[in-house]
Amino acid sequence: MIQLKKISINQLICLVILNQVGVSVLSIPYEMSKISGYDSWMSLIIGGIIAQIGILVVYQLGKAYPARSLQEYIASIVGKPLGLLINLLFAAYCAESCLTIIVTYADVINRWLLFETPWFVLIGLMVLITGYIASSTLRSISTITQSIMAMFLVCFVIIFISGFGNGDIRHFLPIGTHGIAPILKGAIPAFWAFAGYELLLYVFPYVKSKKKKNILVAMSVANGVTTLFYVFIAFIVTYNFSEKQLNHIPEPMVFILRKFRWPVVQSFDILFITIWLSVTLVTAYIYLFLSARYLAFIGRKEIRHHSLLVWLIALLCFVAGTFFTERQWIPKFSEYHDVSTAIMILAVPTVLLLISFVKEKVANK
Repeated sequence: MIQLKKISINQLICLVILNQVGVSVLSIPYEMSKISGYDSWMSLIIGGIIAQIGILVVYQLGKAYPARSLQEYIASIVGKPLGLLINLLFAAYCAESCLTIIVTYADVINRWLLFETPWFVLIGLMVLITGYIASSTLRSISTITQSIMAMFLVCFVIIFISGFGNGDIRHFLPIGTHGIAPILKGAIPAFWAFAGYELLLYVFPYVKSKKKKNILVAMSVANGVTTLFYVFIAFIVTYNFSEKQLNHIPEPMVFILRKFRWPVVQSFDILFITIWLSVTLVTAYIYLFLSARYLAFIGRKEIRHHSLLVWLIALLCFVAGTFFTERQWIPKFSEYHDVSTAIMILAVPTVLLLISFVKEKVANK
């Protein structure tokens, strides 16, 4: 195993928060506003509640097998052949998530900052940094992530400073004007933004805690912080833009930062995008790390060459990423990724928990 030491509860909270936020911060509430309009903030709250249900499912799975990660106990639930297949699917999903994050943010940098920089250079640099960190141990990754929380707080301050200006509070009124159906429908794209909590499937046995219940509390706190952060951004965006404008601005937060003027800093949008790169790379290297750990268990024995697996997956991500020079492919790929996210982080853990529960009931008869 590559685990040298367990991680703390505080490190778990940092991992979950920064694994959830990622690139979606720039686009909130663009996708939701097309469905629920100014009530998108309510869709985000519901999305956070759905994520909390997913956390409960993952926690129950981990509590049933407290000494092992999903890769190790999956065979006990569905048998070895199917268990190996599920491990392979999780490895592919995590690699796909890493690729999605890198490609999406490289597109943001390419359109807003580095217009003339070749696409393969942007992808290559991000993959290089991601692979270097992901080849470390879980404890090292957790320590790095804990340090990057400072960057997250700086970005929060930037958003707070720039968000309140010439907006209109009447944009929020009347509350619920679109009805409950659009709000619930908008919660579906909102839920995609909360992906990341599923890392608990792997890290559960490596969290240092006297009571396993503390892990659930930590996960809930992290998900709560992410939900409040998303709602805060949705509030600022809705305050600044009309409903028609929101439907045509894919990254409304960047527009708000660009139009804000402050004597101390010339361009808040450039500062934010640059700093937020470190936060985005957290999501990328966590998923790359997880992909390698799932891939390590697709054979009869655990593959112990973690760094080699990381760099092989990173190379595949780089090669695949170079094919996204045509920007129209990115939204299509993101739509496919959203579907796979729902399956892999909500449907699959739920099915596994139900099978585990049924097997336990049968065994106790």
